[in-house]
Parts: sequence; C-alpha cells; structure tokens
Amino acid sequence: MNRLQHPSTSLGRVQRGLTLVELMVAIAINLIIVIAAMSLYSGTRESQRTIDQATEANEVGVYALRTLGRDVINAGFYPSVGTEGNINVVQTYKVTAKALFAATSPYFTGIYGCEASAVNLTTGACGTAAAATDPDELVVGYFTSDAFGDMGGQRKDCNGNDVAAAAVNTTRIGTGPVDQPPAKPLFVANRYRLGPSTPVSIDGQSVNLRSLECQGNASTGFQSLIAGIDDFQVTYGVYADSSRVAKGYYTAAGVAALGAVTIDGNSIPAWGRVVAVRICVVSKTYGSNARLADKSGALRTWTKCDGTTADVTDGAIRKTYTQSFGLRNYLNRTY
Repeated sequence: MNRLQHPSTSLGRVQRGLTLVELMVAIAINLIIVIAAMSLYSGTRESQRTIDQATEANEVGVYALRTLGRDVINAGFYPSVGTEGNINVVQTYKVTAKALFAATSPYFTGIYGCEASAVNLTTGACGTAAAATDPDELVVGYFTSDAFGDMGGQRKDCNGNDVAAAAVNTTRIGTGPVDQPPAKPLFVANRYRLGPSTPVSIDGQSVNLRSLECQGNASTGFQSLIAGIDDFQVTYGVYADSSRVAKGYYTAAGVAALGAVTIDGNSIPAWGRVVAVRICVVSKTYGSNARLADKSGALRTWTKCDGTTADVTDGAIRKTYTQSFGLRNYLNRTY
C-alpha cells in the first residue's frame, strides 16, 4: 500500500526562515550601507557646489576687472582729428572739458574718484565717508565720435545708452558729415560704485549680495553691472616731474591733497597727473558652503584689498583681484 508523504518531508532536510535576530542584523547592515552612501553623495554634492561657486567667483572677479579696465584706458581720450584744439590730446581734453564744465567738476580731468564716499557730479566734491574701508567711487570721462552712429566706437555709455541723448551733447550731435570726423565729438562719462547690500534668494537660501553699478551720462540712475562684488577699491599712480612716470599710488583723498605742480611751464593739477589706475575688487560666492575652520580648528582667512587678512565667519568664499591700467591718453606729448 502506497503511503502519502507530506511535501515538507520529501526533501533531504527541513527548510526554515530567518530568525528575528538575523533579520534585525541584516536590516542594520543595510541601513548602515544606505547611510554611508547618502553621506558620501551629500558630501560630494556640497563639494561640487563649493567648486562651482568658487569658479563663478573667479569669473566674476576677472570679468569685473576687464569691464572696468576697458573703460579706464579710454580716460581723457579726444579724437586728434577734432577741430576744437591742437593735437596734444591731454591739453585739448582739458580745454574742451573746461568749456563744458566748471573747473570743480569731476569731468575737468579724464579720471576722478572719491575715497569711501560718493562724488557730487555738480561740484566734484566727495561726501563724508562712513568708514575708511567703505568702497570707492570712480568717474571716467572721454570724448567719442558720432560719425558712425551708435554701432561704432564708444558712443554708448556703460549702461548701453546713446550718449547723444545726454544734455551736454545737445549742441554737439551731428556737427559733421556722416562720413567725416565731427567738429565737436560727443562726451562720454561713466560713474562706477558698489551698490548697497541686497537680499537675494538662491537655491532656497537667502543671501545678501552687492553689485558693481554704473551710471552713464545718458542714464538717469545707477544700474547693476555685475553681481557678487563685495568690495571695490581704487588707487591712482601720479607723476611729479617731466618724466611723467608714476612716483607712487595714492587713494583719491591722497591725490586731492597733492595739489598742482608746474611741469614744462604748465601748472598741472594732481588729477591731471594720474597716469595709471590700480583697481581691486573682491568677489563673493552666493552660498555658504566653505568650511569655517581648517583641520587645526583655526578659522580660515581671506585677503582684503589693503593686504590685511580677515576671518571667514559666514562660510562664503571671497576672491581678491588687483590690476593696474595705464591711461594711454595721458602721455602728455605733442606729435
């Protein structure tokens, strides 16, 4: 007679599941692996964000210097083919500027500035600095040509507006045939400063940012040019004799205190003897991802424009960039 066997007894041995202890151990191991993977991903992601923001800070700093440098080297320019004066570029610029503005105007020379304060465009006076370390202001002036319309030369101000619309150019626009140099070139003036700190939401994080701003003479107010600039400091190379070689760099207040010097029989004011401009900008990352301390526990530091260092207390990365620009129109030679 055949016997029916229970299915479980037809195998060589009896099978059983995991015990509760084994299951808990397996879950704990898997949880540790998941946590480690998440920690590695989070660390990698934060490191990449820091690298991306540091790269952006580099780009912002370099771009700010290039933007300022391109304008600064135009300071004092006057088309030598103009009919308002002789071919001595500096003297022609001074004569023309004097006819357009009062001698106290910041436009009386091609380059002008105020240390840690704002410039009064009417009187040329500088305001009272709240702190000596506050950002500077810079004013750049030069003449251009309207012979080729607003698509040629430097006819637009730093805000992209046609300087023909500026009040000072009302009687200067269209003073020559379209294919000939103008009898009276147009005047361009750009005023640079660091704007106030403004809260901005980035990646769900609220941060305070400052921007490099500019107001052109065809514009009604300041407009932001480059965001993420945390400081803006300017010093000026001034010559003191007929060699016309800068003997030292001064702040705007230092230049104003120099006074006029007689060279080759001409009395030249201090701002008229500026032959180079040294600009320092500090770019700042948007986020706060940088470690505040190194392995030893000491706070990390960054270098300011004056060469001193400061502790990193907000986790932001700051990059300091300094470059000198020669004023190519201030050779003060007659050819």
